[in-house]
Amino acid sequence: MPKPFLKRLEGAGIYCQTRVTAERQARTGRWVLRAVESGGASKDIGRYIGFFAITGDRLPWLQRLDRITASGVHAVTVADELLSVEMARCDQTYQLLIAAHRLGPIQESKRRPVLSAVVYRGVDGQLSPELRQQGLTPEFFNRAGEVRPIPERYVEAVRLVTAGVTCINCRHTHALVERPAPVRAAS
Repeated sequence: MPKPFLKRLEGAGIYCQTRVTAERQARTGRWVLRAVESGGASKDIGRYIGFFAITGDRLPWLQRLDRITASGVHAVTVADELLSVEMARCDQTYQLLIAAHRLGPIQESKRRPVLSAVVYRGVDGQLSPELRQQGLTPEFFNRAGEVRPIPERYVEAVRLVTAGVTCINCRHTHALVERPAPVRAAS
């Protein structure tokens, strides 16, 4: 992302943590991916990253993060594989990156690497405020002017992140959902 855009986001108080890390669970010795849903918007600028199952389905958050300031971190999730949907907005112009993340091979006495692959990249998509209020996603084009459709299985995830990148002073999650309460066995 261009430095002037990042400075403008910082000036607007919008913080987005995009890094996915490999973490080892001490009790089980199992490796997982950890990610933080974050972001928000002001009237004319925004950035948001949400995390989903690799299929595009919503994931539960591990913990919700409450902060004094808005448009920052919202919740943490851990999973074996993740799909990140990251979007930046300047007025009615949108940038979109969908990436798949998985754990790399086990390495002796080292943290496992995170392997990431771009699934879809949308540049300079357009979405008017009127269409945004209808719950639509930005429309992206290739250099020849043809529509580059978002892969169908990720449209709902992109719609949710579009809501996040336009959520002024955002203080809640748009992608991750509350973990269902455990069902207790009848005695």
